[in-house]
Amino acid sequence: MAYRENPPLALIACGDDSMSRALESVFQQRGYVGAHTRSGAQAIELTRVASHDVIVLDESLEDLDAVDVCRTLRDGPLFDHTVPILITSPGPFDPHDRLAAYVAGAWEYCSHPIDIETIFLKLETFVRARREAAQAQSEVFVNAATGLYTSFGLRQLAGKFGARALRKHEAFACVAFAPQLDDREVGATNILRESLSGFADVAHVFREQSRQSDIVGHMSESRLAILAPDTDAEGARLLVARLQRELDKASESKAIPGPVRLRAGYSAVTDLAASHLNVAELVHRAESALDYIPRRNNGDTVLNFDDVPAL
Repeated sequence: MAYRENPPLALIACGDDSMSRALESVFQQRGYVGAHTRSGAQAIELTRVASHDVIVLDESLEDLDAVDVCRTLRDGPLFDHTVPILITSPGPFDPHDRLAAYVAGAWEYCSHPIDIETIFLKLETFVRARREAAQAQSEVFVNAATGLYTSFGLRQLAGKFGARALRKHEAFACVAFAPQLDDREVGATNILRESLSGFADVAHVFREQSRQSDIVGHMSESRLAILAPDTDAEGARLLVARLQRELDKASESKAIPGPVRLRAGYSAVTDLAASHLNVAELVHRAESALDYIPRRNNGDTVLNFDDVPAL
């Protein structure tokens, strides 16, 4: 089966509404699903929550310079560098601007009117290469940037450790985490910029402070998970509290870029065999609990799947 059967996803960041609509229409005609924004800061945020096949940054962005956005993405340790970035300029072609775009990490730089046929022939090659690279990377066990297990690695280990817990009738917990810089302490723009470089530092705290028996890995580019053998619901909450304390210490010592608040969903059983669940289902339930917690929440940010209201 192909790596992904869905149509390619394009992110269009453009401050000119008419140009944005025109670009989105052209991409849709070529089979892409388009998302658009007028803000460079929001474009950075969107790359954290979705896996785009191509990113278009126009120099008409209303808040940040397109080249600066491109550089921020390129320098982020969690950014997928197989994603092609195109920078477009509404003005006449300028060799200095084009050179600056390439230095920042752009794959292509062009000015309006855009040679659509040429651009999409290049994109077809770029996207095909990206998907082939993603197919190969999907079976990598450890994330090179953070040293934690990949989602593939987590799935493989979930089966192994789950089988042992079943045989021994052990307790087992899965905790899903969404670390974010505390927006009560840091400005929104700084959250977007700092979080790209800070996530790897947060992951390092998780790796250093977890128990030797815990399996720590990525659920996605912005979420972490811990598979915790011999851990019940109370133990899961204590695990979250301990990691939050360690992150607070790391923030005070400047080891991470700012105060980090953990949102965490968990699912735990006292006897995996008696629960008639497997570890994969615990992982799914933990992430479902995490999804139920609002991103901006002044209340409890740790939720048991058993406490999620029925739909």
